[in-house]
Amino acid sequence: MLNRLLAFFVALFPFVHAATAAGWRNIGPGGGGWIPSMAVSPHDSRVVFAGCDVGGFFKSTDGGANWRICNTGLHDLYVEVIAPHPRDPRIIYIGTEGGVHKSTDGGETWQWQRGGFPPLHLHKFSAPIGALAIDPQQPDTLYAGIGRPRWNKDGASTVYRTTDGGAHWAVANPSDGGMDREAIVSDLVVHPREARRLFAATNRGLYRSDDDGATWRLLNKGLPHNHIRRVALCPKQPDVMYLTLRTEPGKQPWQGGVYRSDDGGETWSPRLEGLMKHVGKPGAPSPMTSNVDQLLVHPTDPDIVYAGDTAWVSAFVYRTTDGGKHWQRVTFRSSPRAKVESNMDYGWITMWGACVMGFAMDSRAPDTLWFSTSGHIFRTTDRGAHWTQSYTRPAGKPPGAPDSPTGWWSGTGLEVTCAHEVAVHPRDPKRLYLSYADIGLLQTFDGGRTFTQTVSGMKNTGNTFTVAFDPDEPRIMFAGTGLWNRNAGDVCRSDDGGMTWRVVGKPDTGLPDGQTRHLLVDHSSPVTARRIFVSVKEHGVFCSEDGGASWQARNTGLPKGNVRGLAQHPREPAVLFALMDDNAGFFRSDDSGRNWRRLGDMAWADPFALVVCPSDPQRLYIAARERYKNRKLHPGGVFASRDGGVTWTQVLKDRFMASVAVNPRDADTVYAGGMDHPFHDEALGRGLMRSRDGGRTWESLNAPELTCTKIAAITVDPHQPTRLYLSTSGNGVFVRDE
Repeated sequence: MLNRLLAFFVALFPFVHAATAAGWRNIGPGGGGWIPSMAVSPHDSRVVFAGCDVGGFFKSTDGGANWRICNTGLHDLYVEVIAPHPRDPRIIYIGTEGGVHKSTDGGETWQWQRGGFPPLHLHKFSAPIGALAIDPQQPDTLYAGIGRPRWNKDGASTVYRTTDGGAHWAVANPSDGGMDREAIVSDLVVHPREARRLFAATNRGLYRSDDDGATWRLLNKGLPHNHIRRVALCPKQPDVMYLTLRTEPGKQPWQGGVYRSDDGGETWSPRLEGLMKHVGKPGAPSPMTSNVDQLLVHPTDPDIVYAGDTAWVSAFVYRTTDGGKHWQRVTFRSSPRAKVESNMDYGWITMWGACVMGFAMDSRAPDTLWFSTSGHIFRTTDRGAHWTQSYTRPAGKPPGAPDSPTGWWSGTGLEVTCAHEVAVHPRDPKRLYLSYADIGLLQTFDGGRTFTQTVSGMKNTGNTFTVAFDPDEPRIMFAGTGLWNRNAGDVCRSDDGGMTWRVVGKPDTGLPDGQTRHLLVDHSSPVTARRIFVSVKEHGVFCSEDGGASWQARNTGLPKGNVRGLAQHPREPAVLFALMDDNAGFFRSDDSGRNWRRLGDMAWADPFALVVCPSDPQRLYIAARERYKNRKLHPGGVFASRDGGVTWTQVLKDRFMASVAVNPRDADTVYAGGMDHPFHDEALGRGLMRSRDGGRTWESLNAPELTCTKIAAITVDPHQPTRLYLSTSGNGVFVRDE
């Protein structure tokens, strides 16, 4: 017996050791990313699922109080649709841009269901899933519609079918099956009684098939056009159906909204009264035009329907109890001007409204609904009279922290953000600054337990790329900001430790309008005339000699292009290094950027990061992405120099390395992060790699706790170099102690 116990613990030890050694912990305020899909388990109302565009699959088993990231086995983290099995709570299917995935353990782990789909492709999506549907009478039969509905592309009128639970798939409809060749499938519904009948919503119309998807006919009588987004029916009375039309942004007259059929889709009539019909001005962004998209029909009463609008100008949920003859809003934000009181708890994300992206009804309790946005998840248990959010929870102010107008918050596990960088306060290791896409800059004073957003005074509050501290007075800080969808940005300064900001780097002070991705504060310059260096996308390097008040270009000798890395010599402050893209090469300045010269003849088509070793400045590392240009494949990976950047050696081969960092006390300990681009079938990235011998050999530091292997940046804690912070593109920030 003793020997058996000993053998058991010996076998168990590697798992204990691995878990202890890995110890990745996800930190953040919760929310903040696009959440296009939601579902409630038909077997347990407490079990709720959410799918994100870059963060993967999330699961709650306590009604949304807490969430867990469940990405083990996923090959793509864009979850377009979630389909729980109607009879077996262990089985769940999801559609991603990389294909269908199946779970047989309630969403904990996943298997890629590629049998019968086209071969995997490195440069495009071979089978993006726009819709999934399970036959309720024969649950091993599923249908998958091809397309990327969010982008209105990659369709080609294809529906796949499986009869063995996803093990084998085949195209259900041949090329002459009746569906428009350009159709992108955005929704699929199987008739609850007629097993061979199903409906497909596409951008070329609503189609019906009565032979398992082999042939289709168009159902458009009574519709003003054929761009259909969703279709839904009442399971108890399936001849009663509803669909949503997508209207063209900026075009009059408005032709969106909800339509109803009482004859199984043969004829349709508008159900528009009470819906907002705002049309944006020509050229305005798409969300400036009202577009009802999502639909939920009560399982037993066909006259009770909920609809969700995706537009900024009408970010509402509507309800009808008379079959769509009249719609009423059931989501409200406080508006003193309109004398409207809120029935929603928004949490800390108040910067944007509640556009409905994912929508789900609890089939066991139909008065309970969930919807997701580009940042929140909301729940109602009273048919929309009141809504509570479940992505974050209020927290008390941590000891020593100042008051914050945005409050202090703690995440519930729903971390769906893209983080640019983590900066550790130079004197307080528990005070961290987290730079994000979309949600700007957040701070924590307690090592990641609670957070507050600190963007007051910034012009571009959505994207903070980087922050830097004054070396003598850390209350003085600088931040590089910008827009994500175009090249615009500035430099901001804070004199109170980042709680409030003012814009100092802008065109009227000499800094071009552009994304400011790199920022250095020269520790050798006098406090009264602090020297700052920044890179501005498409404009090069700029310098301020007066703490940000005025700026001058420092580009003599630099080629045109984008600066992908900017670093200062740790012992010779006048020496700067610049890494250029598009094969322009590596440059050095010996006079604080006034003049630059190229070192060596090595160049990178698509470099992403540069680091100089603090303990040995002759050692430098570069992370780069593979790129095909001018009929030549330019390699990606990690490159090392031991002579100050004159010569380089590739020490790690990889298609897409996006980040590199080095232990400040040990130049041989190097970390590299991969982040594959999200434009092909398998797009996870290599994750985190470590070398203890200067890049000669590497080991993976990925573990089950690291749910996102798309690493955007690596931060080594300067106070405790065995502590790492990872900024990921999908699940926010991770931390671990080695």
